[in-house]
Amino acid sequence: MNTISNKETAMLGLLSEKPKHAYEIKLDIENRSMDYWTEISQSSIYKLLNSLEKRNLVKSNIKLSKKNISQKIYTITELGDKLFKAKLKALISEWQPSIHSIDVALKNLNLLDKSEAMECLNKYNSSLKETINGYYELEKYLLDNHAHKANIQLATRRIFMLKGEEKWLNIFMEEYNS
Repeated sequence: MNTISNKETAMLGLLSEKPKHAYEIKLDIENRSMDYWTEISQSSIYKLLNSLEKRNLVKSNIKLSKKNISQKIYTITELGDKLFKAKLKALISEWQPSIHSIDVALKNLNLLDKSEAMECLNKYNSSLKETINGYYELEKYLLDNHAHKANIQLATRRIFMLKGEEKWLNIFMEEYNS
């Protein structure tokens, strides 16, 4: 069976909302901060759309905008919708490991002297706190604007994950420093 990547899933998810042109997709990615929680980025939009179109997962039509400018509008196809929903079900059904840069650093931490390592770990801790605060602000914004419960969970889930990371880091730093 034809499979799709997470990046393709994110794109098909945007197009399942309604047909869009590439600039609308760019704005969606930007406004939803999708480059933080998906593999999709603004720089990959056209390449990704072309790839999906070649595989008959999206189709495009040229339409004139209100300003008489031709725009290529992309629509998810029946096959695209079928594969999107199958991938969505798979993603929501099973935990998948994530790759984190900190793991590479931990593996090689012994190559730094202890004071350098602690300085870096303290910076990592500050970065975690700042990121957690940002997600609390996002969660509040989404709640205040009555966002869909699933969208609110994009922030809430990150808060729980980051708080767990913060707890782990504090224990590790205490052990490492003694």
